[in-house]
Order: sequence, then C-alpha cells, then structure tokens
Amino acid sequence: MKKALWTSALLLALAMVVGLSSCNDRPTLMPPSGGRLFEVLVVGDDSSIVRDVLQQDVPGLPQSEPQFDVSAIKTDAFKSTLRLSRCIVIVSVNPKAFDVPAMQTERNVWAEPQTVVHINAPSIALLRDSIEAFAPRLLLTLNKTEMSKSLSMIRHKRNTKAERLIQQQFGITMWIPADMIASKQAPDFFWLSNNSPTVMKNIVVYRNWHRTTADGLLWYYDSPESFFVSARNYWLGRNIKGETDSMQMSTVNGALMDSPLLGKRQNDRWIFRGLWEMTGDDMGGPFVSLTLPMDSKQWKQKGDYGCDHIVIEGFVFAPGKKKRNAMRELEALLYTVNKENKKPNNKTK
Repeated sequence: MKKALWTSALLLALAMVVGLSSCNDRPTLMPPSGGRLFEVLVVGDDSSIVRDVLQQDVPGLPQSEPQFDVSAIKTDAFKSTLRLSRCIVIVSVNPKAFDVPAMQTERNVWAEPQTVVHINAPSIALLRDSIEAFAPRLLLTLNKTEMSKSLSMIRHKRNTKAERLIQQQFGITMWIPADMIASKQAPDFFWLSNNSPTVMKNIVVYRNWHRTTADGLLWYYDSPESFFVSARNYWLGRNIKGETDSMQMSTVNGALMDSPLLGKRQNDRWIFRGLWEMTGDDMGGPFVSLTLPMDSKQWKQKGDYGCDHIVIEGFVFAPGKKKRNAMRELEALLYTVNKENKKPNNKTK
C-alpha cells in the first residue's frame, strides 16, 4: 500500500497540467462547492476501508499527518448541503448491482468545482481486496482537485512584482502568492517568504552549477539524489543562515524511506521531497523541490563549471503546527512553473 500511495504523489505533476486549465472564471448556474482544503466526505464506507486509504500518512513530513481530513456518513444521511462538498467518495456494496469492483469519477454533479468518486463492489471482501489497486488513482484524483482549488484561491492575489523579477533573472514564469513579500535576491538565487510567525512558507529559486568534464560535458554525481543534494546544500547553506553564519540550511541525511527524498523523471523535470535542518540549531521542516532543465541556448559556463538546471523549491518552517496544507499549497505553485523561449536577463538589481 505504501508504495502505491507514494506513486500517486509522484504522478501528480503530470495531472496538474490538466488541473491548471480548469482554474478559470467562467460563469456557471451550479452552486459553489464548499469544504476546507484537503477535506473529503466519504459516504457509505461502513467498514472504513476507503477512509483508511485517505488517512494514510503524507510522505515527506516530519510528523504524522493524514493525506486527507475525512468526514464519514451513512448513505441515508447524504442529503441537502452535504451534496455541495467539493470532494465526495461514495462507496456502494451490492451483489445484485455489481459483478466486480470498479471505480468511476464524475465532475460537478451537484456543485462546481466538484469531484465525485464512486467505488462499487459486490462484497466487502472484494472491496478490501481491490482497494490497493484503486488507491493511487483515488489519491491522484482528489489531490488534483484540491491543488487546483488551492491555485484558484491565489489566482488573482499574486505578487506580480516578484514574478517579474524571477522571470527576468531566471527566464521562467510561475505564480507567487501576494503574502510572500519578504525577499532576498542574489546572483543565481532568489528567496521569497511570507515571514509568518506560525506557518512560514518559502519559495527559493536557484541555478544548479556543477563541475564539467575535460571535454566540456556536465559532470553528474553517482545518483540524481547526490546531484540534487550537493547543489541544494551549497546554495541554501550559503544564502539561508541562522542566528550566526555558522548556522546554515542543509538537507537531512537518512534512509530514503524514513525521510523520503525520491526523484522521478516527469517529462523533463525531477520532483524531490525531503527534510531540511539548520545546522547548529533546532530549526527544520519539510521541503518539496522541482529541478527544471534549461534549454540548450540558456546553458551557462564559468571556467570549469556549467549550469543547465534551475531549481524551484518550497519549504515550510512551522514548529508545533500541522504542515500538510502549507506544503501542498507550495507544491501546487511548482506546477505553475514554465520555461520561457527567450534568453533571461541575468543582471541582479
């Protein structure tokens, strides 16, 4: 089950291309859907089989938090305003109506935007046997809906000045929330934060410089993980300090299953998740990172070093607070990233 749930999270990047296109302002005659972000209404799941899937831990967090907050009701209670929930999973077990377990998805049935997932089975036993096969698609579908909702909430509340600066410096476009107004800009590096005293959300963008070989080819490390961590520790350690210069941000080492830092190729991008810490201090938290290859005409060379990647990362500092929603919101922002065709302006203002 654990492997299937993690696979769904990795596949999310592909689905967000579709999700972004649904974030528009077109008029509709349907009532607006409701519910908190990453909350799911589960109907008819008397054996809690689906609920257990939805409440598996989110990978990459320093503490246990469920994938979704679940409200469970019986089938005969599914009436009135409950039908206006944004994410609904309806479980039906009926040997007369169904021959085999199946999962179907509907959009905007009683409200908009809305995702309604039907999970049908002829018996509880067959539902339990098949739920692991359904889990990746179920989580993918619901995550896509909620991340699209998260983006729609900031669509017209963005820091366009910061977006222009990132575009000029790195040649990429992305959305930045309006509350991210604290910033640090340096050559090949940009850091934005909402500076919240409770849940601090941050975005960093940097170029990934690394050594080239004798014939001019870019030198890669033993694995994608070591390649990523080396650049991350250098750039964030150099630019994000603690109370003293000896305190600097770095990547937590450890077993990959304990602190997930798994990369998966998604078209031309790498997605990484893991934990960060401030050396010499007790500060730390989760991060999610996108490594974006540059177009060949944007590659750079300085002596024995070359750069063909840009890294965009979201990280959270929220001691004693839940971090799931903040991390999912930052992850959604990563899927707004697009490369420009023209060469960026590399001057730092």
